[in-house]
Amino acid sequence: MERCMHNFDRYDELHYGFESESLRLLYYDLPEAYAETYASYENPRICLILDGEKAVTLNETENFHYDASEFILLPPHSRVEMSIVRHTKALALELNDHLLDKLRGPVAEELEMQLPERGYSLNRYPLNGEAQLLSEPLERIKACLTGNPADLAFLMDLAAQEMAYHVLRLEGSRSLLGPASSHPIRRAVRDIHDNLLSIHRVKDLAASYNMSAAHFTNQFKKVTGLSPLEYITNQKLMLAREMLRTKSVTETAYDLNYENLSHFIALFKRKFNQTPKQYQLDCMGKLH
Repeated sequence: MERCMHNFDRYDELHYGFESESLRLLYYDLPEAYAETYASYENPRICLILDGEKAVTLNETENFHYDASEFILLPPHSRVEMSIVRHTKALALELNDHLLDKLRGPVAEELEMQLPERGYSLNRYPLNGEAQLLSEPLERIKACLTGNPADLAFLMDLAAQEMAYHVLRLEGSRSLLGPASSHPIRRAVRDIHDNLLSIHRVKDLAASYNMSAAHFTNQFKKVTGLSPLEYITNQKLMLAREMLRTKSVTETAYDLNYENLSHFIALFKRKFNQTPKQYQLDCMGKLH
């Protein structure tokens, strides 16, 4: 794609960015030691780093860094102060309201909740976590940048629709899981955190919200991206890392209700790419 920009000038964005029915795609190749102030104008933006990182101040109040491990959902009419240290390549996707409005109904039906009308807030989503479903359409968009220009508009629109759908789901899920929500899945997440070691069966958890195990599991996965069992296991493994600082591997597995030590070790290694004992040795090395 030759429509590469080296600054955040709005004239360049409107004239050199790629535009289809569903989105405007902006591709930036920014030099080292670059700083700029820009705005998101009337549409929400999905902001992604392909290589490098940014330091950002949003509306003069919120400061953070981000890189290729996450994407940013930037609300409309935001003012952004940005600086980079090293050469950085980035994408911004402006999703139009027509596309988002078209998808709002199906997403609300799937999540069984009312989505706020065009309400967007700054959110950061790890691409290897709850937003991993965006990785596939993102890779297709990257491929389009060097693909056949004749197919570009069609392929971009397909990828944009998929990304917009997942973004609305993420936004709806975050709203549903907010502290003010009384939704059963919000209550389930709270109860899992509060009673992690005393929950033994998903069926019993579902029954406490007057839901069948199948329906509860389906709704839980739609909202969190994980099944209830996967979510519980993930929370236990996060707790295991804390426990392993003061307890043996066997004691930790037993306290977390894992009777099969080999199973606990396999789960831990699958999540953290090292065994519990290797994790303990790493922790000991950092203390010396």
